[in-house]
This record gives sequence, structure tokens and C-alpha cells, in this order.
Amino acid sequence: MNALTRPASAFRERVEEPSAWKADELRQDTSWIYELSRAEVAEVEAALKTANAAGVSLLHVRPETFPLPTLSGRLREMTRQLEHGRGIALVRGVPVGRYDVPDIEKIYFGISGYLGVVIAQNSKGDHVGHVRNEGLKWGEVSNGELVRGYRTNAYMPFHSDPTDIVGLLCVQKSLEGGLSSIASSMSIYNEILATRPDMLDCLFNGFYYSLRGETAGGLGSITEYRIPVFDHFAGRLSTRYVRKTIEQGATVGNAPLTGAEREALDLVDALAQRDDLRFDMAFEPGDIQYLNNYVAFHSRTGFQDGPGKDQQRFLMRLWLQSPDARALSRPLARPQGERSIFLSREQALRKAGLLPAVESPHAHGA
Repeated sequence: MNALTRPASAFRERVEEPSAWKADELRQDTSWIYELSRAEVAEVEAALKTANAAGVSLLHVRPETFPLPTLSGRLREMTRQLEHGRGIALVRGVPVGRYDVPDIEKIYFGISGYLGVVIAQNSKGDHVGHVRNEGLKWGEVSNGELVRGYRTNAYMPFHSDPTDIVGLLCVQKSLEGGLSSIASSMSIYNEILATRPDMLDCLFNGFYYSLRGETAGGLGSITEYRIPVFDHFAGRLSTRYVRKTIEQGATVGNAPLTGAEREALDLVDALAQRDDLRFDMAFEPGDIQYLNNYVAFHSRTGFQDGPGKDQQRFLMRLWLQSPDARALSRPLARPQGERSIFLSREQALRKAGLLPAVESPHAHGA
């Protein structure tokens, strides 16, 4: 069926998976935290030395050029944790303090390459996003595009990113604030099912999103179809949510949100903030947080940098497409549409040689 006319899912069952966690469960179960041993850190540093000695550029850092013979086993387990476990993972002890930015990026790429394929995350083609305060205001127009929240020091409400996995590596903390918060979108769904099931039709039906000027259509472009907040496909529930971009889409698309739609979005936001559903963590330099975007929302408190370089918050973000991720409906697999500048999972895996190339229909002549 064409995604433009795809009906909202009739799925109304409670999710009983490890990804439907509450905050106390994460505090009691630390299986999602991976502390690097001294030997594993040495293996990472040896892999960096090997890559540099071979002249490997950042975009050519991958498992075969960044060998981690021991740590790779734990990273495979982390992949299972992300897709079939809690949907979150925290790596601790990455040696960021001993290296400059280019080498830190290679280490980050090298570790993350065992989880999936890194893709570009903006119209500039950046594969590593530098998350820091650039003195901009979220949502203002800069160079023909709407400024995204990661380039500011603003509070960022709960949301998900349009890729299988998002990674955040802490290089430097701010003077104040910048707390990371996560919430299980599966548990949020369960709460809505139990207390306000009348809101689910709207959330399964979804919303049009602003494309933020990152496509040829300019600032007035919106998604070709509605993107569901909750979507049941191939036996699993998945989510996609960025309220700011939904509201921008309603504005530029000249289709204001209805009262019922705003009420549904308010409910999602309130549940994500609820103490028993929200888990807060303070990043330390060398921490990498990985999240499965289909089962977890993430947020950030506002922050204030200090005058010294060692007091200025600096995180690195990666977007990954994973060969182990779940099947998705078209709206979630291509949330920016077929002409998106961002690679879909299939496109990323083909480019990396993990799927066979699509043969041109003209390859053998007429």
C-alpha cells in the first residue's frame, strides 16, 4: 500500500520486552554498561596506531582497518543489547584525554564500525557531528537551513534521531548542566495504552515533519507522508519522535496541529519527563552512549560553558545504520522521503559492501 494512504496501525497490545524499562530497572541492572579494561584500551590504541601507520583516512576506518580482535566480541554483544535488550549501551573508558580531535574521531569510528555503518548526518556531509555551543539559536535560519539543537546550548526535549543507532561520545564536560536523559519509548507507549488509549490513534497516524531546508525544496519542504510516533511492523513496535520538527512542519505546511494532536504530543512529553520513566546520567570524558532510536528517546538539559577550554562542552555524535536492526515500514525507514540526503539502512549497507549492489536495468543492453 502507498505510504501516503497507509492506515494507522490497529496494534494495541502491551510491549513485554527488555526495552520497555523503567528508571529503577536501569539502576539495578548494569548489563548495559561496558567498562573498557586496560587490555581493551591498549587494543584500541594499537588499532589506532595501525590505522595511522597505514595512512587510513577517517571515512576508511572500518573493522578490517581498525582491528579489535578481543573487544569485537563485546561489541557484538552490545549490538544484541541494542536490538534485543534494553536498547541502550554505555561504553566507559575511551582514552580521549591522550589524543587530538582527528585521532579521537578515528577511535570513535573504529569502535562504532563494529555496530553498524556510519552515515552523514547533515547537508554538509559530516560523518562526525561536533555537539557544542556555536552561539546559535535553535530553529533560527542560518545559511538557508534551520539551526539544529546540537549546535546550541539549549535544553533539548525528548526525541529520537532518524537512523538505527545514535552514538554520543563525551570529549569534554561543560562548567554547568548538559545532563543526558533517556526514556524508553516502549514504556511510554505502555503507559498511554493503560491510561489514555484514546490518544493512540493520533500517535499511530503520525505527523508531517519539516525538512529544515536540508533538501532542494528549501525551508518550506515537509515530509511526503506522515511519520508515525508509534508504528507496528513485522511484529515489533518502533518509534520516531521530534516535536520541534513536527511543529515546524505544521507551520511551513500551513496545517496547524489540532487540539487533539497537541494533547497527544503533550502526553508523550509529560511521560518522558516522569521520574519513574526518565533516567538521568552525567557524561564523563571517554563515555560513549549508544541508543536504539526505535525504542529510546533522549534529551539534554541546557548547559553553560566556562571561560577555559577545559570547561566547554564537546561531544561527538555518530549516526549508524545497522545490519542487525529490525524491519521497518517505509515511513520509518525513509522518514525524510525517497529524495532524502541521508542514507537509508539499505543504501548504507550496499555502499559498505554488506549487501549486493543493485544491478542497473541497462547493464546488459536493451
